[in-house]
Amino acid sequence: MLEKVTDTARELLLFKSETTTIPYAKEVANYFGICVPQELRSDFGFWASVLHFEMRSLSLDFFLEKNDSPAVLELSSGFSLRGLEYVRKNPGKMYFDTDLQSIMNVKMDILQHLDTPIPNTLKFQELDVFKLDNNRIEECELLIVNEGLLMYYTKTEQCRILKNIYSVLEKNGGTWVTADVYIKHETGEVGSDKDKKWERFFKSKNVNENYFDSFDQAEQFFYDNGFIIEDKYEPEFEKFSSLPSLFSVASAEQIELLRNKGSVQQTWKLKIR
Repeated sequence: MLEKVTDTARELLLFKSETTTIPYAKEVANYFGICVPQELRSDFGFWASVLHFEMRSLSLDFFLEKNDSPAVLELSSGFSLRGLEYVRKNPGKMYFDTDLQSIMNVKMDILQHLDTPIPNTLKFQELDVFKLDNNRIEECELLIVNEGLLMYYTKTEQCRILKNIYSVLEKNGGTWVTADVYIKHETGEVGSDKDKKWERFFKSKNVNENYFDSFDQAEQFFYDNGFIIEDKYEPEFEKFSSLPSLFSVASAEQIELLRNKGSVQQTWKLKIR
């Protein structure tokens, strides 16, 4: 079941590697031999997607920078090396980078390929989100973070995941930051999916059905599963490295369409109630 969560990780590197704010994204893309076709560099939809994934990544970084907990647990981290950057900036804190064993194996090979030292405060662990009690984390307060996980599961399965996260936080204390608060939308609304590639992929994974109908419904869903919102991320547009590229290829009509579309994703910091 978890394989479908991480089979997008490589595809998303196409977008993430075009930013300057996502640590090691270019290096990991190079490891996989991923490069952006020249025709995409002048495509508005491509840069709209780059901006979206940069914003989502920076939203987690925002809360990590303010984190007071001694340890971070990242769920389904994919090929992100966010944890490596975090422990280098915060040498006194622990970071648990977790995903399927198959992903962890590739990540170890990536790190070997990059020939970069790994601080002993960064721990890699196989961890199933449906079996979080199998974690090897000492009983200390945690900041749990994730992006790109919940939408691959039905609401029943999401409830199971939330129950497990609740149990960990109930035992350890701490908070949970998730970038997976999406409301239903069409991927091609602003031209970012003109060949319908992502629409076909999301339909095959039933992703749109797993989105929320509204942010109010999302808030109620988390509340019903024992969580309340402590904080919400507000985009810091001045930090987005992809924004100038988007503006350079966009027409006035496309910019207006993007502005009028409104937010389809938010990142929330949650605590148990």
